Amino acid sequence: MEHRLMRYFVAVAEELHFGHAAQRLNLAQQPLSAAIKRLEAQIGTPLLRRTSRRVELTPAGTVYLREVREILQRTATAAEAARRAARGETGELSVGYKSQTLSNVLPLAVQQFGAQFPEVQLRLHEHTSAGVEAALARRDVQVGLLCPPLGDHTLITETVLREPLVLALPAGHRLTGLGRVPFGALAREALIGCHRELQPAVYDAIQQRFREAGAAPRVVQEVATEAALVGLVAAGMGAALVSASQGRVPVDGVLYRVLDGPPIEIDLVAAWHREAPSPLIGAFVALVRQAGVGLSSAALRPSAVSRRVKPAPPQ
Repeated sequence: MEHRLMRYFVAVAEELHFGHAAQRLNLAQQPLSAAIKRLEAQIGTPLLRRTSRRVELTPAGTVYLREVREILQRTATAAEAARRAARGETGELSVGYKSQTLSNVLPLAVQQFGAQFPEVQLRLHEHTSAGVEAALARRDVQVGLLCPPLGDHTLITETVLREPLVLALPAGHRLTGLGRVPFGALAREALIGCHRELQPAVYDAIQQRFREAGAAPRVVQEVATEAALVGLVAAGMGAALVSASQGRVPVDGVLYRVLDGPPIEIDLVAAWHREAPSPLIGAFVALVRQAGVGLSSAALRPSAVSRRVKPAPPQ
Protein backbone atom coordinates (compact mmCIF):
# COMPACT_ATOMS: atom_id res chain seq x y z
CA MET A 1 0.00 0.00 0.00
CA GLU A 2 1.31 3.42 -0.96
CA HIS A 3 2.57 5.63 1.83
CA ARG A 4 1.24 8.54 -0.21
CA LEU A 5 -2.32 7.29 0.28
CA MET A 6 -1.67 6.86 3.99
CA ARG A 7 -0.52 10.47 4.27
CA TYR A 8 -3.59 11.64 2.37
CA PHE A 9 -5.85 9.73 4.73
CA VAL A 10 -4.14 11.15 7.84
CA ALA A 11 -4.64 14.69 6.53
CA VAL A 12 -8.36 14.13 5.87
CA ALA A 13 -8.83 12.32 9.20
CA GLU A 14 -7.18 15.16 11.11
CA GLU A 15 -8.94 17.96 9.26
CA LEU A 16 -12.30 16.13 8.87
CA HIS A 17 -12.75 18.31 5.82
CA PHE A 18 -11.69 17.44 2.27
CA GLY A 19 -11.20 21.06 1.25
CA HIS A 20 -8.94 21.86 4.20
CA ALA A 21 -7.00 18.62 3.75
CA ALA A 22 -6.51 19.36 0.05
CA GLN A 23 -5.09 22.79 0.89
CA ARG A 24 -2.78 21.23 3.48
CA LEU A 25 -1.51 18.72 0.93
CA ASN A 26 -1.38 21.29 -1.88
CA LEU A 27 -3.77 19.17 -3.96
CA ALA A 28 -7.06 19.71 -5.73
CA GLN A 29 -10.01 18.34 -3.79
CA GLN A 30 -11.23 15.95 -6.49
CA PRO A 31 -7.96 13.95 -6.83
CA LEU A 32 -7.77 13.75 -3.03
CA SER A 33 -11.30 12.36 -2.79
CA ALA A 34 -10.52 9.83 -5.52
CA ALA A 35 -7.35 8.76 -3.69
CA ILE A 36 -9.25 8.13 -0.45
CA LYS A 37 -11.85 6.04 -2.30
CA ARG A 38 -9.02 4.01 -3.86
CA LEU A 39 -7.53 3.45 -0.40
CA GLU A 40 -10.89 2.29 0.98
CA ALA A 41 -11.25 -0.08 -1.97
CA GLN A 42 -7.82 -1.58 -1.26
CA ILE A 43 -8.65 -2.07 2.41
CA GLY A 44 -12.13 -3.35 1.67
CA THR A 45 -14.09 -1.19 4.10
CA PRO A 46 -15.15 2.47 4.43
CA LEU A 47 -12.82 4.59 6.55
CA LEU A 48 -14.82 7.81 6.39
CA ARG A 49 -18.50 8.59 6.68
CA ARG A 50 -19.34 11.44 4.33
CA THR A 51 -22.43 13.64 4.43
CA SER A 52 -23.22 16.91 2.75
CA ARG A 53 -22.30 18.75 5.94
CA ARG A 54 -19.49 16.80 7.61
CA VAL A 55 -16.88 14.06 7.40
CA GLU A 56 -16.52 11.50 10.21
CA LEU A 57 -14.25 8.54 10.88
CA THR A 58 -15.86 5.13 10.87
CA PRO A 59 -14.77 2.70 13.62
CA ALA A 60 -12.49 1.08 11.06
CA GLY A 61 -11.14 4.52 10.14
CA THR A 62 -10.32 5.29 13.79
CA VAL A 63 -8.29 2.09 14.12
CA TYR A 64 -6.63 2.62 10.76
CA LEU A 65 -5.63 6.19 11.67
CA ARG A 66 -3.86 5.01 14.81
CA GLU A 67 -1.97 2.29 12.96
CA VAL A 68 -1.08 4.46 9.98
CA ARG A 69 0.37 7.20 12.18
CA GLU A 70 2.70 4.62 13.74
CA ILE A 71 3.68 3.24 10.34
CA LEU A 72 4.48 6.69 8.95
CA GLN A 73 6.46 7.58 12.07
CA ARG A 74 8.45 4.35 11.90
CA THR A 75 9.08 4.92 8.21
CA ALA A 76 10.37 8.44 8.85
CA THR A 77 12.52 7.19 11.73
CA ALA A 78 13.97 4.39 9.59
CA ALA A 79 14.77 6.78 6.75
CA GLU A 80 16.52 9.21 9.08
CA ALA A 81 18.47 6.36 10.69
CA ALA A 82 19.62 5.24 7.25
CA ARG A 83 20.71 8.78 6.38
CA ARG A 84 22.61 9.08 9.68
CA ALA A 85 24.33 5.76 9.02
CA ALA A 86 25.33 6.90 5.53
CA ARG A 87 26.80 10.06 7.06
CA GLY A 88 28.67 7.99 9.65
CA GLU A 89 26.56 9.18 12.55
CA THR A 90 25.50 5.80 13.96
CA GLY A 91 27.07 2.43 14.63
CA GLU A 92 30.32 1.54 16.33
CA LEU A 93 33.96 2.53 15.90
CA SER A 94 36.82 0.61 17.51
CA VAL A 95 40.09 2.51 17.97
CA GLY A 96 43.48 1.15 18.96
CA TYR A 97 45.86 3.67 20.50
CA LYS A 98 49.25 3.86 22.15
CA SER A 99 49.27 5.23 25.68
CA GLN A 100 51.18 8.41 24.79
CA THR A 101 48.19 9.68 22.82
CA LEU A 102 46.41 10.19 26.14
CA SER A 103 48.66 13.22 26.67
CA ASN A 104 48.11 14.70 23.21
CA VAL A 105 45.44 14.11 20.56
CA LEU A 106 43.18 11.41 21.97
CA PRO A 107 41.27 13.17 24.80
CA LEU A 108 40.15 16.11 22.67
CA ALA A 109 39.33 13.93 19.66
CA VAL A 110 37.24 11.55 21.78
CA GLN A 111 35.41 14.43 23.44
CA GLN A 112 34.55 16.11 20.14
CA PHE A 113 33.64 12.82 18.48
CA GLY A 114 31.20 12.03 21.27
CA ALA A 115 29.62 15.47 20.96
CA GLN A 116 29.23 15.21 17.18
CA PHE A 117 28.19 11.55 17.04
CA PRO A 118 26.29 10.76 20.24
CA GLU A 119 24.74 7.63 18.74
CA VAL A 120 28.09 6.05 17.86
CA GLN A 121 29.61 3.60 20.34
CA LEU A 122 33.34 4.39 20.53
CA ARG A 123 35.43 1.46 21.77
CA LEU A 124 39.02 2.24 22.78
CA HIS A 125 41.81 -0.34 23.07
CA GLU A 126 45.21 0.57 24.53
CA HIS A 127 48.34 -1.07 23.09
CA THR A 128 51.94 -0.36 22.20
CA SER A 129 52.47 0.77 18.61
CA ALA A 130 53.26 -2.83 17.64
CA GLY A 131 50.14 -3.94 19.48
CA VAL A 132 48.00 -1.43 17.60
CA GLU A 133 49.32 -2.70 14.26
CA ALA A 134 48.68 -6.30 15.33
CA ALA A 135 45.12 -5.38 16.37
CA LEU A 136 44.59 -3.82 12.93
CA ALA A 137 45.86 -7.00 11.28
CA ARG A 138 43.40 -9.10 13.33
CA ARG A 139 40.61 -6.60 12.52
CA ASP A 140 40.10 -6.11 16.25
CA VAL A 141 40.15 -2.36 15.64
CA GLN A 142 39.09 -0.28 12.65
CA VAL A 143 41.56 2.58 13.06
CA GLY A 144 44.81 2.86 14.98
CA LEU A 145 46.92 5.67 16.44
CA LEU A 146 50.56 4.63 16.58
CA CYS A 147 54.15 5.60 15.84
CA PRO A 148 55.80 4.58 12.56
CA PRO A 149 57.35 2.67 10.96
CA LEU A 150 54.63 0.14 10.14
CA GLY A 151 55.35 -3.30 8.78
CA ASP A 152 52.03 -3.57 6.92
CA HIS A 153 52.37 -1.32 3.88
CA THR A 154 48.82 -2.08 2.71
CA LEU A 155 47.39 0.15 5.44
CA ILE A 156 46.45 3.74 4.70
CA THR A 157 48.38 6.03 7.03
CA GLU A 158 48.18 9.74 7.74
CA THR A 159 50.53 11.70 9.96
CA VAL A 160 48.30 13.45 12.50
CA LEU A 161 50.97 14.86 14.82
CA ARG A 162 54.66 15.69 14.57
CA GLU A 163 56.31 17.14 17.63
CA PRO A 164 59.81 17.46 19.08
CA LEU A 165 61.23 15.65 22.05
CA VAL A 166 61.96 17.71 25.15
CA LEU A 167 64.08 17.00 28.20
CA ALA A 168 62.38 15.98 31.44
CA LEU A 169 64.51 16.76 34.50
CA PRO A 170 64.10 16.25 38.24
CA ALA A 171 63.31 19.49 40.07
CA GLY A 172 66.53 21.12 41.25
CA HIS A 173 68.68 19.48 38.57
CA ARG A 174 71.52 21.73 37.47
CA LEU A 175 70.32 21.75 33.84
CA THR A 176 66.96 23.27 34.80
CA GLY A 177 68.74 26.61 35.04
CA LEU A 178 69.27 26.62 31.28
CA GLY A 179 66.65 27.92 28.86
CA ARG A 180 67.85 25.51 26.17
CA VAL A 181 69.97 22.48 26.98
CA PRO A 182 72.87 21.53 24.63
CA PHE A 183 72.48 17.92 23.55
CA GLY A 184 76.09 17.20 24.41
CA ALA A 185 75.35 17.95 28.06
CA LEU A 186 73.27 14.77 28.23
CA ALA A 187 76.39 12.61 27.83
CA ARG A 188 77.16 13.14 31.53
CA GLU A 189 73.62 12.42 32.73
CA ALA A 190 71.90 9.27 33.90
CA LEU A 191 69.10 8.71 31.38
CA ILE A 192 65.86 6.78 31.44
CA GLY A 193 64.75 5.50 28.04
CA CYS A 194 62.12 3.41 26.27
CA HIS A 195 62.82 -0.03 24.85
CA ARG A 196 63.83 0.20 21.19
CA GLU A 197 61.05 -2.09 19.97
CA LEU A 198 58.45 0.37 21.25
CA GLN A 199 59.66 3.35 19.17
CA PRO A 200 62.51 2.21 16.91
CA ALA A 201 62.62 5.37 14.77
CA VAL A 202 62.84 7.67 17.79
CA TYR A 203 65.31 5.38 19.56
CA ASP A 204 67.60 5.33 16.51
CA ALA A 205 67.35 9.13 16.08
CA ILE A 206 68.46 9.65 19.67
CA GLN A 207 71.38 7.26 19.23
CA GLN A 208 72.39 9.11 16.06
CA ARG A 209 72.39 12.46 17.87
CA PHE A 210 74.65 11.05 20.55
CA ARG A 211 77.04 9.71 17.90
CA GLU A 212 77.10 13.14 16.25
CA ALA A 213 77.98 14.64 19.63
CA GLY A 214 80.80 12.10 20.01
CA ALA A 215 79.22 10.48 23.04
CA ALA A 216 77.13 7.51 24.12
CA PRO A 217 73.98 7.67 26.25
CA ARG A 218 74.27 6.42 29.84
CA VAL A 219 70.93 4.65 30.16
CA VAL A 220 70.24 3.45 33.70
CA GLN A 221 66.70 2.19 33.15
CA GLU A 222 64.43 1.27 30.22
CA VAL A 223 60.64 1.37 30.47
CA ALA A 224 57.60 0.89 28.24
CA THR A 225 55.67 4.19 28.46
CA GLU A 226 56.19 7.93 28.72
CA ALA A 227 54.24 7.89 31.97
CA ALA A 228 56.85 5.53 33.41
CA LEU A 229 59.65 7.76 32.07
CA VAL A 230 58.27 10.83 33.81
CA GLY A 231 57.51 8.91 36.99
CA LEU A 232 61.12 7.77 37.31
CA VAL A 233 62.36 11.29 36.54
CA ALA A 234 60.18 12.54 39.40
CA ALA A 235 61.77 9.88 41.60
CA GLY A 236 65.19 11.38 40.82
CA MET A 237 66.55 8.38 38.90
CA GLY A 238 67.67 10.50 35.97
CA ALA A 239 66.60 12.59 32.99
CA ALA A 240 64.49 11.48 30.02
CA LEU A 241 63.53 12.58 26.52
CA VAL A 242 59.75 12.79 26.15
CA SER A 243 57.29 14.22 23.64
CA ALA A 244 56.50 17.94 23.78
CA SER A 245 52.87 17.15 24.54
CA GLN A 246 53.99 15.19 27.60
CA GLY A 247 56.04 18.25 28.48
CA ARG A 248 52.85 20.28 28.71
CA VAL A 249 51.51 18.01 31.45
CA PRO A 250 52.51 19.27 34.93
CA VAL A 251 54.02 16.50 37.06
CA ASP A 252 55.14 16.97 40.65
CA GLY A 253 58.92 17.16 40.86
CA VAL A 254 59.55 17.38 37.10
CA LEU A 255 60.60 20.31 34.91
CA TYR A 256 60.85 20.27 31.12
CA ARG A 257 63.45 22.01 29.01
CA VAL A 258 63.92 22.48 25.25
CA LEU A 259 66.95 20.89 23.62
CA ASP A 260 69.29 23.11 21.63
CA GLY A 261 69.96 22.31 17.99
CA PRO A 262 67.84 20.50 15.40
CA PRO A 263 64.83 18.89 17.05
CA ILE A 264 64.38 15.15 17.33
CA GLU A 265 60.82 14.69 16.14
CA ILE A 266 58.32 11.98 16.91
CA ASP A 267 55.48 11.20 14.50
CA LEU A 268 52.03 9.89 15.31
CA VAL A 269 50.00 8.38 12.48
CA ALA A 270 46.43 7.21 12.04
CA ALA A 271 46.17 3.91 10.16
CA TRP A 272 43.26 1.95 8.72
CA HIS A 273 42.56 -0.69 6.08
CA ARG A 274 42.34 0.51 2.49
CA GLU A 275 39.51 -1.87 1.61
CA ALA A 276 37.36 -0.93 4.59
CA PRO A 277 36.65 2.81 4.31
CA SER A 278 34.02 4.21 6.64
CA PRO A 279 32.49 7.64 7.21
CA LEU A 280 33.13 7.03 10.92
CA ILE A 281 36.84 6.46 10.33
CA GLY A 282 37.08 9.59 8.21
CA ALA A 283 35.28 11.68 10.82
CA PHE A 284 37.42 10.38 13.68
CA VAL A 285 40.71 10.87 11.82
CA ALA A 286 39.66 14.42 10.90
CA LEU A 287 39.12 15.23 14.59
CA VAL A 288 42.46 13.68 15.53
CA ARG A 289 44.10 15.73 12.79
CA GLN A 290 42.53 18.93 14.13
CA ALA A 291 43.73 18.11 17.63
CA GLY A 292 47.22 17.51 16.25
CA VAL A 293 47.26 20.87 14.47
CA GLY A 294 46.43 22.60 17.73
CA LEU A 295 49.21 20.79 19.57
CA SER A 296 51.77 21.38 16.84
CA SER A 297 51.14 25.13 16.96
CA ALA A 298 51.25 25.34 20.76
CA ALA A 299 54.52 26.48 22.27
CA LEU A 300 56.00 24.47 25.12
CA ARG A 301 55.02 26.00 28.44
CA PRO A 302 57.47 25.08 31.23
CA SER A 303 55.58 23.32 33.99
CA ALA A 304 55.77 24.62 37.52
CA VAL A 305 56.90 22.27 40.25
CA SER A 306 54.38 21.69 43.02
CA ARG A 307 55.23 23.45 46.26
CA ARG A 308 54.55 20.18 48.02
CA VAL A 309 57.65 18.67 46.43
CA LYS A 310 61.06 19.59 47.72
CA PRO A 311 63.60 20.15 44.94
CA ALA A 312 66.04 17.32 44.49
CA PRO A 313 69.66 18.12 45.35
CA PRO A 314 71.81 19.32 42.43
CA GLN A 315 73.39 16.54 40.42
